[in-house]
Amino acid sequence: MSQYIFQMVTSLAVIIFIVFIIIIIIKVCTSPQKTPAAQNNANKLQPVTLSKYSYRLRNHIMTTYEEQVFNVLCDIFNSKCYVIPQVHLSKLLDHKVKGQNWQGAFSHINGKSVDFVLLRKSDLSPICAIEIDDWSHKLDERKARDAEVERMFASVQLPLVRLKHIEYMTKQEIVDQIANAIKQPN
Repeated sequence: MSQYIFQMVTSLAVIIFIVFIIIIIIKVCTSPQKTPAAQNNANKLQPVTLSKYSYRLRNHIMTTYEEQVFNVLCDIFNSKCYVIPQVHLSKLLDHKVKGQNWQGAFSHINGKSVDFVLLRKSDLSPICAIEIDDWSHKLDERKARDAEVERMFASVQLPLVRLKHIEYMTKQEIVDQIANAIKQPN
């Protein structure tokens, strides 16, 4: 009799296990599958978490001195070029070069900028970058940064013009210095 009960319990356990597996298979097969588009829409519906940071609008994106230089450059080049201030290197230099660590390359240029970029009005292509060398460019850490930026610009053959004491330069001297930099092969 005990052998009969053991066989019954074992058979019942196997039947319960099989039913359990069938139920799981039915649930998986009948549950609606989310398409990538549906998953994207579900992600968009997630509640937005408020940032822990606060910000204020700046009244100016440039220093007073940079604004003065900007106005001079606009006066000189306005007919043929756009003068774009505060341009991040990541907008000028493509870091996705085959054979290198793209994240590392982006990190290397992220946060670096040049004071101005001259763009052709006809096709918005960069003509040159301009740095206004003030007192801060004499600091050791700035010298190292400047040398690296110069190396990067030379490697992509985009002239980088460094204007020193621009407040004492005539418009023609500014034009000449930029024209000379553009004409020189890198």
